[in-house]
Parts: sequence; C-alpha cells; structure tokens
Amino acid sequence: MELNVKDNNEGNGIKKFWFGWKGLAVLITLGVLGGMIISFVTVVAVKETSGVNFCSSCHSMKPMAEAYRNDVHGGYGESGVVAKCADCHLPHESTLGYLVQKARTGMWDVWVESTHDTSKIDWHEKRDERRNWVYDSGCLHCHENLLRGTRPNKKAFTAHKAYFAKKLVVQSDEGRDLARCVDCHKHVGHYQIEKHLPEAPEALPDSFESN
Repeated sequence: MELNVKDNNEGNGIKKFWFGWKGLAVLITLGVLGGMIISFVTVVAVKETSGVNFCSSCHSMKPMAEAYRNDVHGGYGESGVVAKCADCHLPHESTLGYLVQKARTGMWDVWVESTHDTSKIDWHEKRDERRNWVYDSGCLHCHENLLRGTRPNKKAFTAHKAYFAKKLVVQSDEGRDLARCVDCHKHVGHYQIEKHLPEAPEALPDSFESN
C-alpha cells in the first residue's frame, strides 16, 4: 500500500513539472532551439543554392555560367562585385515570395533536367523570354541608388526617369506593356552569351514551352 502511494506521488510530481512553469520553460527553450536550427539550415541551404557553382551543376547551364563569369555582374570588372544568380532570377519584393519562387523554379529545373533532352532546347530563342526570368526587384535590390537621384548618380537617374515614372512602354508578347530592366539591358548578366550557347536545333518539341 505504501508503494502505491509513493508511485502516485512520483507521478503527480512529473505531472506538476510538465504542467508547471518549469515544464513550460523547457518547452519554450526546446522550441527556440529547434527554430534556430531550422532557420540556420534554411539560410545555409538558400545561400548554397543561389550561386553559379550550384546552378551550373546542371549541364544545360554551363554556357550561361561561362558568359556570366565574363560579365561585370560575375565579378569580371574593376569593382569585383559579384551578383549571384538568385539576385537577378528571383523576385525580391518579399522574403516569402522569394522562397516560394525559388522552390518553384528549382523543382521545374530539376524536372526538365531529369525528364527532357535539354540538347533540343533552342536557347537562342529562349533569350527572347528573358523578361519572364529576370526581375526588376532583383535589379533594384542592388541598384537602389537609381531611385534616389543623388548627385553622384544623377546622370543615371535621369536616364531612367521615364522608367521610374512608369511612362516607358514596350511591345511584348502580351501587347504594350511597361518596360522592364531587361527590355533595354538585353545582354545584362551574361557577356556575349551568344558565343557560348550551342547551335539552335532544327525543331523543338512542344514540351519545352515555358511554364
């Protein structure tokens, strides 16, 4: 009988611990540590999968990587500043939008590389779709001084004044549309890329239409 009372007391002690402030403190600590670990892994994963070394691991991206390394955005210039692939090819309006589009693009690329013959893609023709894969928010994420029009970059601001005023219009596949950065800067990011791309195949399968 005494043994049962002792067992009950031990059980009550455990319940009091987990349902008391001590248990709550332990749960909060474990939650914080778990969140920190998940955040750390996420940040490292995003960083390691955003640059040219990872992106060019796909064979079809080799020509783009070569042209990128010869471009000022790839560090080939006096400044030595490097823009990662994700800086241009992902939206920067919000962190959530960035991560969602990164996941979508990554899954699409893996699917195409795994299930299609990428040698049949006409990359020369695909260049005309650049406005679908380069985001103005990415450009302005680095070139934010263009918006300020301060004295050192007043000339650059003046050149882009119509763009910022949303008065610069171009003809696109959808009709007349507001200009995007790559409508004027057609060769940005990949210096003389046409010299690195493979010759265009004679015919393309319908399965290579843009997603």
